[in-house]
Amino acid sequence: MDSVPALELPPYRPPSEAASVLVRVTRGCAWNRCRFCGMYKDLRFSIRGLEEIEADLAMLRAAWPEAHSVFLGDSDSLVHPQLPAIVRAVRRTFPEAERITSYARLHTLWRRPAEFLQELREAGLTRIHAGLESGSQVVLEQVAKGIEPERAQGAVQKALAAGFDLSLYVLSGLGGSTAWEAHARETAAVLAAVPPHFLRLRTLVLLPGTPLFDAWQAGEFEPADPLTRLRETQLLLTELNARLNGLPCTPPAAGEESHARAGRSAPTRHREPADPASREIEICSDHFSNYIWANGEMIYGGINGFLPGDVELILAALDAAIVAARNSHQVQDPASLARAGRMTELYRAGAL
Repeated sequence: MDSVPALELPPYRPPSEAASVLVRVTRGCAWNRCRFCGMYKDLRFSIRGLEEIEADLAMLRAAWPEAHSVFLGDSDSLVHPQLPAIVRAVRRTFPEAERITSYARLHTLWRRPAEFLQELREAGLTRIHAGLESGSQVVLEQVAKGIEPERAQGAVQKALAAGFDLSLYVLSGLGGSTAWEAHARETAAVLAAVPPHFLRLRTLVLLPGTPLFDAWQAGEFEPADPLTRLRETQLLLTELNARLNGLPCTPPAAGEESHARAGRSAPTRHREPADPASREIEICSDHFSNYIWANGEMIYGGINGFLPGDVELILAALDAAIVAARNSHQVQDPASLARAGRMTELYRAGAL
């Protein structure tokens, strides 16, 4: 039995890949310096050999004789020099799979030659999940993301030019209580310049053992409260909608309500966007970190829809959540519960 290889699976995958067969291509994160992330802090980065991966594929095929999708982990499979050969092996093993997807760092995408990305796409990789997190240079530097907005934008362009479906992640609250407006506006500018197929919203949850958690405890970072991050999301999507449709963006808000109506005159789905090459972006809030409760009742579970087509519905949902938050005496979200040491209460009935 000692000669039987052990199957390795990635420790993390996107929520949208819940039904996917998981294939581990690398271990850990080659960067592993983001100040907000605790996912791979105790894991040394390494690249798995092709033969080792092929052995896993044989076991996975036996366990899942049919697969509609396959996900490659860990954090950045595109650093693997043999990734096209690995993807071809996945395609041979699971010929019926409708998609093969992977995490990737935008910095890796930016560094990879267009020819490598094209080979990867032709081998059968269909979708890439990547963390933009923010389009603000200041915010990206503060959290040690390891990329600048201009390079992030260039990486997105290369991925789209190679023919990948691209799913970008933005982290609400990453600018804290002071830089939330710049975080929202500058992120909208990057997203509008090279629109991804999917925009997936997450919310910053400070985890013990991460540098940003330590900065908060030292009084060097002030987290955004639930109401602030609702306003941030509202501003982000308002500005993004305006830019997608060639409408003027509003100047920085002089008062609390001034930005809330920006972009409301945006075209609906029945009118073509200003840029003929543009397309709708699917907005996905598929993570519990987005939830907000007021007085023990959920008032916000994230927003899902398309920009620009569903802008009115999306902004109306945010308006309603903002009003509920302002009129409630107790507003909580996973981020505030985590800071209070009460994260486990999310998993107990009646905790809120």
